[in-house]
Amino acid sequence: MKYRIAAVSFLNSVPLIEGLTEQDDDRVEVITALPSRLVELLHADEADVALLPVVEYFRWPGGGLVPGIGIATDGAVGSVKLFARVPLTAIARVAVDRGSRTSVALLRILLAEMYGVRPDFFAVEPKAETVLANEEAALVIGDRCFEVERYLTGTGNQQVAAYDLGSLWQKFTGLPFVFAAWVFGPRFVETASAAAKDGLSDLLTRSRDRGLANLAAIAEREAAHGRLGRGGETTPAAVLGYLGESLRYVIGDPEQAGLRRFHELCVKHAVVPPGRPALLAAVGEGT
Repeated sequence: MKYRIAAVSFLNSVPLIEGLTEQDDDRVEVITALPSRLVELLHADEADVALLPVVEYFRWPGGGLVPGIGIATDGAVGSVKLFARVPLTAIARVAVDRGSRTSVALLRILLAEMYGVRPDFFAVEPKAETVLANEEAALVIGDRCFEVERYLTGTGNQQVAAYDLGSLWQKFTGLPFVFAAWVFGPRFVETASAAAKDGLSDLLTRSRDRGLANLAAIAEREAAHGRLGRGGETTPAAVLGYLGESLRYVIGDPEQAGLRRFHELCVKHAVVPPGRPALLAAVGEGT
């Protein structure tokens, strides 16, 4: 059968889908979309598996998690930052990247838990030159975050402070943070054979392993295509530092603990509905 695999087009997803189309093109259709769009593809049975923001999985668990694979960080992530012109304790409004879901929930929780503030949030399509023109704070994720960082560095703007949400989370909990994970579609789980489910899980694992084994080559290629890495620099070293050091793609016990803690806080702050005590049981254990 041909698997329909939906993922984001951000740089951070490249190691997970590296080689899928090249080596398994007769078995795979890769669909790229914004993180906020991926859950809709599963709902509509337009994808068999999607790389969902974890908060969307909390809201709608779908057909279960693919074990052991995701996008996580253990400290500074580099590509998810709050840029602010006022102290965090004084923030009243935050412009947030319209493509974000998990990062918005994470920021809401961190500001409430660590700084005692609950600002208003509104979605925008952030552009480096204008994102903070009329706002006191903006949350920017993914490749755009690097663009904003490069722009602010280039203009020498000393009035804007940057806060890395991965660093704040680790400071608050002492745990890694999981941003996204592969989630099976419910229709696929209902209709596919056990061999087909195992085959898709194995395919995604092998693709991840190929990506991790070729990070240096990926960094060279992506930098040559103009992708930005750490510090908003378009160099292989900056891209490799981001993919190979800032991010983790294997979800083990520490990442699972961070995921469970985030779920607890999402329920506490009414980001997701309560009443799903077994929600995370599939993590690392199959589906």
